[in-house]
Amino acid sequence: MGYLTASRNGGTAHRGSLAPLVRLYDGLIVGLAAFGALCLAAVVVAIPVDVMMRNLGLKPMMWVSAGVEYAMLVAAASGGPWLVRIRGHVAVDSFVALLPRPVRRSVEVAVQLLAAGLCGLLAWRAGVLALEQAARGSVDIRAVDIPGWISYACLAVCFALVALEFVRLLLRGEGHGGQGGTA
Repeated sequence: MGYLTASRNGGTAHRGSLAPLVRLYDGLIVGLAAFGALCLAAVVVAIPVDVMMRNLGLKPMMWVSAGVEYAMLVAAASGGPWLVRIRGHVAVDSFVALLPRPVRRSVEVAVQLLAAGLCGLLAWRAGVLALEQAARGSVDIRAVDIPGWISYACLAVCFALVALEFVRLLLRGEGHGGQGGTA
């Protein structure tokens, strides 16, 4: 093996020629999570400012409603890959925890394969929708006109990265919960 080994912070330590590429990928995952956090921070600021402006009789910012909707989508999607990496996603394992250790690991692997497969399917479908929207020149008309493909493209990229993170967990033999999961 040799190229990928688990590290304590949820990332990977690397040797060989793949190291720069993997560092770039790791930076992408962390960068997307940070961008998602910035989107949430912008929502936290924009909504009260908009409400305050309305209550003071000032002209409200027309873009806030649409902007908040898109920011929430981007924040949720952007944080997904990082949450899988740190095993911060929701996992209900009360039943699985009662199973014998070998069966528990098998169920956990099956669930991770299913999660990776479903996320891959969602990424593919969102990608198809993004391409269709772009080909039509579709625009989401609100207070601010936004190209219709943007939301689908965001979902396609982020679901693909979530699927990849589930595959990485499997390849490293890690479970979904805590350090190494329940297996």
